[in-house]
Amino acid sequence: MRLGKIAILVAALTVALVSGWSSSGEAVTLPACDNFICAFDGNFAVMSLPFAGVSIPSSPGQIKDGVVIYTGAGGKGVNTNFNGMDNAFAAPSGSGAQNFTTTKAGTDPGQPVPFAGDVQSWDSTIAAFNTFLNGSTPIFFFNQNDTNNDGTNGACPGALSGQDVCVYASLTFVDLDGIAPNLVLELEAPTRPFTSGPAVTDGVPTLPAELVLAKGDVCLDNTGAQTDCAGPNVAIGPVNHNLGADHAAYAAFSDQLNALLATCAVSCPWDVIQIRLDLTDINNGFEQLFILTAEQVTQIPEPGTLILLGAGMVGLGAAAWRRRQRG
Repeated sequence: MRLGKIAILVAALTVALVSGWSSSGEAVTLPACDNFICAFDGNFAVMSLPFAGVSIPSSPGQIKDGVVIYTGAGGKGVNTNFNGMDNAFAAPSGSGAQNFTTTKAGTDPGQPVPFAGDVQSWDSTIAAFNTFLNGSTPIFFFNQNDTNNDGTNGACPGALSGQDVCVYASLTFVDLDGIAPNLVLELEAPTRPFTSGPAVTDGVPTLPAELVLAKGDVCLDNTGAQTDCAGPNVAIGPVNHNLGADHAAYAAFSDQLNALLATCAVSCPWDVIQIRLDLTDINNGFEQLFILTAEQVTQIPEPGTLILLGAGMVGLGAAAWRRRQRG
């Protein structure tokens, strides 16, 4: 048993890290990433949906067939996730809800299925997760929903307004037999251009240094750097990413994750995935994190796409914006 698990582990890592895997021929996908609309934060590519000119509605009725990890729908679940998965963590609500982490949540939203090693994370058996995917790839969507009534408390590095939040997340593959070592994928700072590829991560949440700044209103100066929207150097913006609970602001996905899930659909040494989410400096408590598959995603191009140019987590693109304007 032990030798078999180790052999499967080697095979899984070889497939995931060398060959990669992608699901081609899917009905609907998001726009192709470039340095204008996407960046890498750790192992995950992050797309600014306003930057991409894409609207992803996310009311309870519109995401009920997805998997919901964290929800601000009045602190209540918007769906029941698949058997073998936790239901959603309830987001804190009300002004002054300044941070959230699954590791300190008062209640783990578990179903009767026990998860070994559960340390206040969102958990799913890999079999249940792949049942939901049905051969497709997962796309994580994040809603940003803060107010300007409460200022930043300094917990979110780089935050300039009450609409700014910081995010850290990790996804861990766990072997319940304790033979194969955990494999951790992270969404973490620093942000790097999309064409640079995924960053090297260590699986350790080094906070606050690895928190990713998600701007509510994004302004760029004439060099393409983010600048205070109340300051004198604004050349582009403000562009709103604080879209509320009914429209997602960011999408995140990982080829490494897709490769591992595809391998595990056949055979792999891990049994469970655990997701940790940290949100810092939230002041409204109605952010949301949910997963849809490519087939479930419907693009709704917004009118006046060129007006919706912003950076958010991406923080890139003034030069590309000017080139597109000239073109």
